Amino acid sequence: MSLALMKLRTIVKYRRMTRALRKTVRRIEHDSSGISNEFDRAPLQREALLPLIGSAPVHAGESSEMAVYSTYCGPLGSFTYDKNNRPKTWPHYFVSNNRSALEIVEGLGWKPIFLDLPVSKNPVLSAHQAKVAKALPHLFPDLARHRFLTYMDDKRRIPHGDLEGIRDQLVEAGGAMALRLSPHIEGNILWEFTDSLFQDRYREQAHQMLRYTLAQMESGKTLETDRLFTTNFILRDMADPRIAALNERWYDDILACGIDCQLAFAFLAQGEPAIVDLPAPPRKKYLGKTIAAPEGAA
Repeated sequence: MSLALMKLRTIVKYRRMTRALRKTVRRIEHDSSGISNEFDRAPLQREALLPLIGSAPVHAGESSEMAVYSTYCGPLGSFTYDKNNRPKTWPHYFVSNNRSALEIVEGLGWKPIFLDLPVSKNPVLSAHQAKVAKALPHLFPDLARHRFLTYMDDKRRIPHGDLEGIRDQLVEAGGAMALRLSPHIEGNILWEFTDSLFQDRYREQAHQMLRYTLAQMESGKTLETDRLFTTNFILRDMADPRIAALNERWYDDILACGIDCQLAFAFLAQGEPAIVDLPAPPRKKYLGKTIAAPEGAA
């Protein structure tokens, strides 16, 4: 056997060995994470949620026009709360199915709201559970009694100093909810679709997301859009007669689409004047690279 052929065979064996090793490691990581798109969705239907939400005790004596809330569902080991998010000025509520997480945030000044859904080690299911309060705050008595309600992702810093100004923008525009435009994607909903697939929990739902996207296009929606939003900050006017329907349409779309709620929101926002655009936050890195400003933009 020639030396060249021996080298080639060695390379082939090495490549097979490393490929098999990577495959084994990925399978072990996947199995240990509990991640799966196979779970019972019946408890997440709006009709099933109503009695669970209504069973939570109400915090008495809160009449402020403004309020802030956040949410987390899942095991304590995955809790994502930013410790710098301390309540200021207005009531701050925290919705969770994890009583230990609620005890922690209550000790930091938040008003706890227990959501009676089982804690799961499946991050896909936990993410779905967190969409309940994110999309349907009008169903929670504590949250619905405040006219202006700010949702904030628990991993993000609350912009307390900006909230009154954003409220004024929402009122002036005559909208029901206000969200920031995306800082790093624009023009086509497929940017949101592909962006999400770099995270394991979204990849589990890739085919579900694709079926949802095709259904939206068949119903008359388009991929091209000048409004792509980030949903980690939402200011709602809870007194607006359109807000409940918007919330419920979004939640129903999330159940159909999956946990990439920004994908569902991009379709919801098409032709919807009740949704007010807020300026995008500073640009961030996209897939490890800094995105250049669009041509002609400041």
